Amino acid sequence: MEQWLLLTDYASKYRVSVSTLRRRIKAGLQAHKFEAGRYYLPDHLEAAVEVPKQVVKAAEPAPLKKTVEAVVPPAMPKVDVPLTDEPLITTTTKLLNELKQAYTLILHEKEEQIIYLKEEIADLKTLVRVLESENARLRDQASHFGN
Repeated sequence: MEQWLLLTDYASKYRVSVSTLRRRIKAGLQAHKFEAGRYYLPDHLEAAVEVPKQVVKAAEPAPLKKTVEAVVPPAMPKVDVPLTDEPLITTTTKLLNELKQAYTLILHEKEEQIIYLKEEIADLKTLVRVLESENARLRDQASHFGN
């Protein structure tokens, strides 16, 4: 004779969330009966229909680029270094020097931006002082007319 458990009792006994059981019931993947507004599930695991596991295809890794652009961040200029019979140390030294030059150039540009922004801040502070003094002058003038 088959025993039936309330949905919540089944969830507690078999350690499955109630919402998962409800989803399985709605999808037709869980044996159940509905009586007096309540779901009852069979009290044995064989009666439960197995939920098919989705096969997740692992993404294939992208092939590695064999150029210098794979090493250089996008902000850096692309460096074309022909693959020749030069010794590896010479090629590496050339690449390192070009990276240093690009880094120095970027640092110089950033320093110029900082100087420009500092000048803008100084100009804005001056403008604020002028506007505050003009505001104070207008307040004084308005208070003289109000008296």
